[in-house]
Amino acid sequence: MAWVNSSGRTISWKAAHLIEEEPVRAILLAIFLVLAATLSIREQDPPAALSAAASPELFSAGRAVQHLSVIAQKPHPVGSIEHKVVQDYLVKQLSEAGLAPQIQPAIITKKGGPPLQVAAAENVTARLKGTATGKAVLLVAHYDSALNSFGASDDGAAVASLLETLRALKAGPPLKNDVIFLFTDGEETGFLGARAFTTQHPWFEDVGVVLNFDARGNSGPVMMFETSQDNGWLIDQFAHAAPFPVAHSLSYELYRLLPNGTDLTFFKKADKAGLNFANIDGIEHYHTPLDNLQAVHQNSMQHQGSYALALARQFGNVDLSQTKQKNAIYFDLFGRLLVHYSSAWVIPLTLIVSALFIAVLILGFRKQKLTVSGILTGLFLSLEAWQPLHWRGGCSGN
Repeated sequence: MAWVNSSGRTISWKAAHLIEEEPVRAILLAIFLVLAATLSIREQDPPAALSAAASPELFSAGRAVQHLSVIAQKPHPVGSIEHKVVQDYLVKQLSEAGLAPQIQPAIITKKGGPPLQVAAAENVTARLKGTATGKAVLLVAHYDSALNSFGASDDGAAVASLLETLRALKAGPPLKNDVIFLFTDGEETGFLGARAFTTQHPWFEDVGVVLNFDARGNSGPVMMFETSQDNGWLIDQFAHAAPFPVAHSLSYELYRLLPNGTDLTFFKKADKAGLNFANIDGIEHYHTPLDNLQAVHQNSMQHQGSYALALARQFGNVDLSQTKQKNAIYFDLFGRLLVHYSSAWVIPLTLIVSALFIAVLILGFRKQKLTVSGILTGLFLSLEAWQPLHWRGGCSGN
């Protein structure tokens, strides 16, 4: 059977059928691309902030920001009067929550001499007791700011979030494991507090898992961007508990290439298992007067707090004596689900995917559906489309 097109040319039924299908394929492709782009962009959105009226057992950025309004009133670098004001506020809040806060004064000898470099730091610590006697969960944020910054996002938002996390934990059922709150000092001047805690504090040996919260921006989703070595068990627990997981195992491989560190760096050196979190959108605010209370996005605080509370409850009720397992490969699906599997599957899966790719190439060339120029064009266009949606510069720490 044959058909006559609008120009009077006779074409076969098969060709006419393909022509009729083209608009349908184009529409379906357009719908797919729109959905893919929408979901990719939506992945970048942190969860909506909960107000101060939220249920007591939930984390509320609306409540946390009340702490931040005090912490980020002025720049508070180490040694300043404002730094002591923030320290006193932390002690007061921890005491009112029913804990017994301690100030850990320490003298740190910094490497890099001669001449010999010596610095002082004062960590603020407190311990929420559990019902059992196992290892403890350590929640970490630094309370000092950079010299010319209000320190609202770096790292006041995390400090405020941990205070709100403490309140929510006390509003719920008690945990089995202790939860230690560590507000480190001197992070901006060489991670002094982390050095002091890992080398001088008696609670250090009690720690089973470390969760460190930092920032290099004022907005955007909070990413779990770094883990300790042998992270398979950690990732499994993270996937189970994190309500809005944003994490990619590739991010740490990229982070390792940069000359940056955080407080977690020193816990890893001391062989503690841990996870590192940071938001990096709005990097122009980092270490500048722009990092002020007005610029902080409460949705990012909500995301940060959702990690802290959910993971404190998760790790607070499991055995922390064996935290190491073969490294995992992991990635999130639109910030709602974490896909993860053992790195032992990397080579087998690579071989399977490579075999399937070769088979598709052979079949495509045989049926004349593929061309070298078409493949290269498609690759170039996919890279161009991927870059603005997924590339995020920067990292956490100094």
